[in-house]
Amino acid sequence: MAETMTVQKLTLEGAQKVVAAALKEAEARKKQISVCVMDAGGHPMAFARTDKASLTTITVAMNKARCAAYTSFPTGKMSKEGNERSDFHALSITMAAGLENMVLMQGGVPIVINGECVGGVAVSGAGHSDGEIAWVGALVLQGAQEVKPKVKEAKA
Repeated sequence: MAETMTVQKLTLEGAQKVVAAALKEAEARKKQISVCVMDAGGHPMAFARTDKASLTTITVAMNKARCAAYTSFPTGKMSKEGNERSDFHALSITMAAGLENMVLMQGGVPIVINGECVGGVAVSGAGHSDGEIAWVGALVLQGAQEVKPKVKEAKA
């Protein structure tokens, strides 16, 4: 049994490409945003805030990106298993994990390259478009893939 393994790491160049793609998409949609990229350990790698984006979008984008990196899954109320969390469950998870580590509003997505999560990207300030803009950034890198909840089987 191996005692170590080789892992992929997001580079600064890669993180900057993600931010640039998200900013370009936000500009096309005429949205004022903050966008943040974290590495797989939840450490900041790249960040940008458009000129008219609210200051509150800074922390929200950072926390969403960290959550997406930690969980290797998009932020929001949907679980990996395809279940929608109740408000109580969502709040309980957030409180247990820590407010800076768990964000259950959409807008943060993992950056998954060839099946391995190398970080997270998040957008704040575009409302319901946050997640869509974040996915544009996450999917700009070679080998990137979208992560979705499992599809529930219909009961007979």
